[in-house]
Amino acid sequence: MTSSYHNIDVPFDYRHTCWFCGEPYFDSHAFMAVPNYDNQTLPIMLPCCQECFSFANGLKVSSLDLLRDKVKQQLHKKYHKHLQIGVNWTKEELESSEMDGKALEGFRISGWKMFEIAKDRVNYSGWPIYIDGLPCYDVTTTFQFEYDGIIYTSLNHAVTQLAALYAIPQPYLEQVIELVGREKMTYALRFCKTTYGYSPAERESSLASLRALLAEEQANALASQHSTTAQRDIALADIKELMLYRTMISPHAIHWALSRGIQTLAELAEYEEVFFEHFGKESELTAFTYFNGLQIYFEKRELEPLWAQNDDPNRALFQ
Repeated sequence: MTSSYHNIDVPFDYRHTCWFCGEPYFDSHAFMAVPNYDNQTLPIMLPCCQECFSFANGLKVSSLDLLRDKVKQQLHKKYHKHLQIGVNWTKEELESSEMDGKALEGFRISGWKMFEIAKDRVNYSGWPIYIDGLPCYDVTTTFQFEYDGIIYTSLNHAVTQLAALYAIPQPYLEQVIELVGREKMTYALRFCKTTYGYSPAERESSLASLRALLAEEQANALASQHSTTAQRDIALADIKELMLYRTMISPHAIHWALSRGIQTLAELAEYEEVFFEHFGKESELTAFTYFNGLQIYFEKRELEPLWAQNDDPNRALFQ
């Protein structure tokens, strides 16, 4: 008799364990993709605890990745207050706190354990999906986001949870993260917590100030990078003048670039304003001529590496 479902292989160490969160087994959820983009033929039976079984049974998704993420989001939502304990306390602070009353005393004793259980469940990764010894599904973790030891299903999920946790307007936190990057979540939260009580106009002003600060930091970092990559002091007399495509490449322009560690078109583009400020003091025409010649020179070196290696009269200065 042909089976009407697929049981996934369960490794010995994971017997009687929920695939979603690691809690004790209750029942198996029959997963069938909806919509069925991959032409799945039979339901896949996933071991579940009672709670994850109830979450999964109400979901219709097109992949196991999405099913796992939706269940995890439900766990995050239900145990939001338990996870918040780890934000507001350390284990040592909680155990040494002086709380009066039976309820508070109970929280002092069991609060950290509640946090650890909730954290372990939302962070649980399950085991690879095999059926009859053959891999059948690659469940990705590419889009997951970890912050402060907690794994979220995505950056958007983390922003939603953390905005609610710290009482920050979610659109405001999203704007700040877009500016500073997902790697600086702590910085973004700190910035938002110190400014979110402002009026909309004041928040816009804060964002403008943040943009200016980040631009200045980037410029300083680039300047520092180029100052450390410059190999040595280069004498202007050591630089040979050359003609490319009827354009004279000025030794002064080459000297300015190499003395700052600038050797590519991309690096030159980052310093375009600084270049024109430096040479524009003489005349705008001079600055433009020098810059145009330098662009042609660097482009020639990048597009024709054999020329750069063998025929460029200044090739030794680039090594």
